[in-house]
Amino acid sequence: MISNIINYGGMFVLAVIITRMLGVDALGEFTYIFAVSTILAVVSELGLSQLLVRKINAERTFIYSLVRNVNTFKIFISIGCVLLTSIIFYIFPGLNLNLTLIIGIAVIIPKTIQATFDSSIRALQKQATPSILKSLNSLLQMIFAYFILVNTGSLLNIFIMIIIMETLTMIMFYIINKILWNSSGIIFSDSIPYSYSYIEPVITESLPFFGSSFLALSIPRIIVIILGYMTNAFSLGIFSAASRFANGVGLFSGALYNTFYPAMTNPETPAGEKYALARKFTLYAFIAGLVISLAIYFFAEILIDLTFRIREAVPVLKLLGFVVIPVLTHSILQSYLFSLKFEKFIAYFYIILWIFNLISCLILVKFYGYWGAAISAFTFEYIVMITLFILFIRQKKYGSEIS
Repeated sequence: MISNIINYGGMFVLAVIITRMLGVDALGEFTYIFAVSTILAVVSELGLSQLLVRKINAERTFIYSLVRNVNTFKIFISIGCVLLTSIIFYIFPGLNLNLTLIIGIAVIIPKTIQATFDSSIRALQKQATPSILKSLNSLLQMIFAYFILVNTGSLLNIFIMIIIMETLTMIMFYIINKILWNSSGIIFSDSIPYSYSYIEPVITESLPFFGSSFLALSIPRIIVIILGYMTNAFSLGIFSAASRFANGVGLFSGALYNTFYPAMTNPETPAGEKYALARKFTLYAFIAGLVISLAIYFFAEILIDLTFRIREAVPVLKLLGFVVIPVLTHSILQSYLFSLKFEKFIAYFYIILWIFNLISCLILVKFYGYWGAAISAFTFEYIVMITLFILFIRQKKYGSEIS
C-alpha cells in the first residue's frame, strides 16, 4: 500500500512540476506518451505476470526455468511492440513520431521484466520486497526529474532518465529474486534453455488474464489517446489534471489486488472463507470510496489550486472523483473471481465493454471534448463494478463455487 502511494505520488508530483514549469500542453504530451506506453506494457505482458503467481505456487521446483523463459519471450514481444508502434506513428497522418515518444514507450522493456520478478517474489509471500524497490525507484526518479526540468526543461531528458532508472531497478529485482529463492531452499539456476514449446502452454493459459487486463487497463488509456488525437494537448492536460486525483486514490486498488490475490489463490484457504473475506473487503472498499469521493467533490477547487492551477479542471474533477468508488470496489471483486478461474468470462465481458466504450468515447469527445472523455471514463467504471458485483453475488446464491 505504502509503495503504491509513493509510486503514484512521485508521478503525480512530476506531473504537477511539468505543468508549473512547462505548461498545460506539456502535461498533455506527457500524459499521452504514458497512455501509449501503458497499453504496450499490457500487450508485452500478455497476462503472464498475473498467471505466474498461481503457476509458481503450483510448480516451485521449475521456478528458474519458468522465469527465464517468460522473460525471454517478453523481451521479444516488448521490442516488437516498440518497433511496430514507431512505424504506425511514422506512417499515419496526425500521429507525431519523435524521439521523446520512442524513448517513452521503450520504458516497457525493463518494466515488463521487472513484473516477472515481482510476481516471482510475491509467490513467496514477500510483498514488502518489491514494494521497497519500486518506492526507492519512484523517489529517485522524482528527485532527478526536478533537477532535469530546472536545468534543461526537456521532456526528452525526463524519459531518458526514467528508462535508465527502470533498467537499474530491473537488475536489482533479478539479484534480490535470486537471493530470496536460493534462501528458500530452491536453487535459482540450471534452467531449461529458452524454448517456445516449453512456454507455449503457459502463454495459452495466460491469455484470458491478458484479455481482461488489456481491456480493463486500455479503456482509460484509449480515452486519453482519443482525446489527444481528436482535440489538442491543452484539452488533454485539463482532463489529465482532473483524472490524476481519482487515479491517485484508485492506486489503493492496485495495493488491494496485489495483497488480496495471492491469498485468494492459496489452495489452503477454504472456499467459504475466501467468499467471506471478499465480501468484507468489498464493503470496506465501497465505504472508503464513498467517503473519498465526497471529499474530492467538496474540496475540488482547493485541490486544483494547490497543484495544477488549471481552473477548467475543477468541474471535471468533481465528476471523476466519484470514479473512486468503483475502482476500489471492483479490484477486490476481480481478484476473487480470478481465484475462481472466471478470467475467461471477465475477458469476454471486457471485449463487449471495450467496443461500447470506444464507440461512445469517439462520439462524446467529438461533441464535448474533455467533458466527453470524463463522461466516458465515469460510465465505464460503474458498468464494470455493477457487473462484477452481480457475478460475485451469484456465487453465494447458487453455491457453485462455495463448498
